[in-house]
Amino acid sequence: MLTVDVRARVEPELKREAAAVLEAAGLDVSTAIRLFLRSVVEKGGLPMELPRANPTTLAAIRDAKAGRTSRTTLEDL
Repeated sequence: MLTVDVRARVEPELKREAAAVLEAAGLDVSTAIRLFLRSVVEKGGLPMELPRANPTTLAAIRDAKAGRTSRTTLEDL
């Protein structure tokens, strides 16, 4: 089977921690990446749900990017 290299930049600690978890499951990082990519193809998208920001959070993000600050305090949140 012909293969190609896939490169990704991640923090060293993340790679070490993930490799340890995967090794405990009998997998290596390359196999886990292949499984993930196969799942993406089979599902036609990501194989897991990602959290989505609510409208209030999205508005706060837009304001922050535009340099507008809110008067909301940490206690208010």
